[in-house]
Amino acid sequence: MGNLGLSIAATGVNASQTAMDNIAENLANTNTPGYVDQTANLTASAMVGPYAVGGGVSVTSITQANDAILATNSNQTQGSLSQSTALQQVLQQAQMAFQNPSSTSGLSNDLSNFWQSWDQVTANPSSSAARQGVIDSSQTVVSDLQQATTQLQSTAAGASAQLTSTVSQVNGYLAQMAQLNSQIVLAKSSGGSINSLMDQRNAVMTDLASSIGATGVSQPDGSLLVQVGGVTLVQTNWSDTVALKATGGVTQLVAQTSNVTVNPSSGTAAGLMAAVNQYLPGFQTQLDAVANNLASTVNTQLAAGFTATGAAGPALFTGTGAGGIAVNPAVVADPTLIAAASTSSLPAATNDGSNAQAIANLYNSPGGPDATYRTLVQNVGDQVAAVNDSVSSNTSLANTAKQNLQAAVGVNQNNELVSLMNFQQTYQAAAKVISTVDSAVQSLLNAV
Repeated sequence: MGNLGLSIAATGVNASQTAMDNIAENLANTNTPGYVDQTANLTASAMVGPYAVGGGVSVTSITQANDAILATNSNQTQGSLSQSTALQQVLQQAQMAFQNPSSTSGLSNDLSNFWQSWDQVTANPSSSAARQGVIDSSQTVVSDLQQATTQLQSTAAGASAQLTSTVSQVNGYLAQMAQLNSQIVLAKSSGGSINSLMDQRNAVMTDLASSIGATGVSQPDGSLLVQVGGVTLVQTNWSDTVALKATGGVTQLVAQTSNVTVNPSSGTAAGLMAAVNQYLPGFQTQLDAVANNLASTVNTQLAAGFTATGAAGPALFTGTGAGGIAVNPAVVADPTLIAAASTSSLPAATNDGSNAQAIANLYNSPGGPDATYRTLVQNVGDQVAAVNDSVSSNTSLANTAKQNLQAAVGVNQNNELVSLMNFQQTYQAAAKVISTVDSAVQSLLNAV
């Protein structure tokens, strides 16, 4: 009977120790990404011996808290946040290329100075200094346009480099997912513990959702089927890789094995692809429109005028687009070629600045370059404001989803500490039984 009592008490000690070890692991991983709270499940052992008494207690399993719906929602909201955040960073950098029209520097201010320089020619058509002023202000405006183009190109290059890095990380995550799938399937089929592997896979799945908007579907064998935009990238122990491909100036993501286009709807990659394929080219197109509008507006009016010698004047601006526009080298070399006069008669043309006045009057004309630039700045500002609102909203949603998931499957330190105290008491009680039985047996032996 003494041996039976010792055996029963020993099960209590062992079970309590296992439970306390599990709690210690939970507490140690409170802040570990992907870690899910574990619970030691204890059950009474079958009755044994001729006296039909209980066999003690045993740990039948250590299970993880799980809520697939909350986990999926958390990953989806994190993917949306990553998408809007990536886009926000690119757009805010691009916005720096465009000065607010009310600023005392930048293209808007320099356009104003450009129109005013024509007033000087109007006032004194024969002044070399006034004509040089037009050349100088023209070159400043051209420089502004070219610098804005360079900054947009730099922003696009940076976004593309980040996208390349993200794709490389995604391929690493896909390979890890396939490896973890294989280990989990093997461990599950052999009856081994998969909890630690599941924690690692949860963390990788979160990374994939954040990076590329991936979704995971649990399979009967314990593996996770991973898809992006309906394209399967991980199935059991197999994983595909994705690569960037430029087609017709559009950057696409392609699954290497199937050569199928992958269209992420969320994640960092989706935000960066929207930036390089949609937003930045749109900004550049609008900036080109400002440059082309300026060249067309000024050159058209110049074509109606005459130089100081009564000859038809050449265009002031050459080239197209904000990156290609330039001041005519011939006019730079000889400012008298500026067609400031409205008459070809001499000597009247020498002192006529009426065409210069006509050009100065184009300032702020409806549909002119100034109005086009204001529209561009307004559009950029509106789009940045919209993505800022999206980041704010998605941050709130992602935080709420993460908190809900953490409340359901995360480690609650207070609960763990209460459970730890309970099992410590259980351990002490079982140990006391062992001590009592041992003392009774020794007393009986001594009495013999």
